Amino acid sequence: MKLLSVRQVTTDEKVRLVGSVEINNQSQPIELYFEYPERFASFVSESADAFVPALLLPAMNKGEDLSIEPPISEKLFRNLNVIQDIFQQWYPSKLQKIRVLANSLTQAQATPSNQVGAFFSLGVDSFHTLLKHADRQNQHLPLSHLIYMKGIERPLHVYKHGQEKEVISRILEVAQETGVDCIVGETNIRDHFSLAWGSYYHGAGLASVALSLAAGLRSVLIPSTDSYKDIFPWGTSPLIDHLWSTEATDVVHDGSETQRVEKIAHFLTQNPIAMKYLRVCTNNLGGETNCGTCSKCVRTMLPLLISGNLERAISFPNQLPGNWQRILQINDRHDLAHAEAILKLAQEFNADKKLVKALASKIENSKAAIFCRGKNFAAIQASIFHFYVIKKTIDLVKQPVKNLLNSKLLKTAAKMASL
Repeated sequence: MKLLSVRQVTTDEKVRLVGSVEINNQSQPIELYFEYPERFASFVSESADAFVPALLLPAMNKGEDLSIEPPISEKLFRNLNVIQDIFQQWYPSKLQKIRVLANSLTQAQATPSNQVGAFFSLGVDSFHTLLKHADRQNQHLPLSHLIYMKGIERPLHVYKHGQEKEVISRILEVAQETGVDCIVGETNIRDHFSLAWGSYYHGAGLASVALSLAAGLRSVLIPSTDSYKDIFPWGTSPLIDHLWSTEATDVVHDGSETQRVEKIAHFLTQNPIAMKYLRVCTNNLGGETNCGTCSKCVRTMLPLLISGNLERAISFPNQLPGNWQRILQINDRHDLAHAEAILKLAQEFNADKKLVKALASKIENSKAAIFCRGKNFAAIQASIFHFYVIKKTIDLVKQPVKNLLNSKLLKTAAKMASL
């Protein structure tokens, strides 16, 4: 895979950063782009840096060396080995280490401004980052711009019915109400690379967008998915995001000091803007609605209900679906961590006992299913037997101690000691 050239094109009140990419076994180069309104032309950096994250993981997935013909940031280039090490260990069956060949390295020039952007989709994590950094008392990384990219949440070809228009309208309303500017753009990287976006490619995609705006933004915040307590293989991570930075732009992983459940129950519920516009749904094909019946909706509605704020969150139905236990997906350790955090919140709030019991039961059943996945019957049987032997051994050790504690001799000694 080879990045042949980069150019900036301005047409029809739009500015577009275009990279020409040659892929092995394809007769014609493809063109990747990042496009913005013309008023942000001064933000767009005519540099190859923006295409490096977008190309690295597809090249790793194909097992192709990545060659970069135009100059790229020396800082970014030096970090690519570590980025590959992390992803290769996380996804060994899907990503393999490759050689990255840079024709020329350069020290990217930092923008003289201190403007800070943050990705924003109306979701839990992005709302948390917005509200935290839009606070004028927050002198560290005060937010100046929100960034919404059509083609990031869903590939461009999905938006056949204009469902993104209402989302963009709501994002612009939030930006106005919180006093920050908003950059609305689009990119076609997902249409060319159909990798596991939700698992590992989304972070690289966001980093590419950040670096495409390096001439105007000194820092770009990527809202966290997980807390520092629960770090799992994932496309955005406190282990990775900062490694996409260049000399010109810092890519910053933001919000891992707080679990998502806490963001909802203790932070977003205190803000009427979040309660009005919050959007998390996966069934809306990039639209503005929350269906209230998908796993992501249920996972968000539970903390809202437990904290007594579901009816205030007007973008959601005012009650959980009756079959919420079946809808809530706990397919891996990542999902399990989120579910356990919800259960802990329910216990803290002394939530309805039936809900707590149902959630605890769902978690225990899911733990068993996760444990058994990929194991044959003999392996499961051996594990259960091993556990049984250990438990019996512990019980045998405990019994003499218990007998000793109940003995008359010990009670007599205790009385004598108290005299």
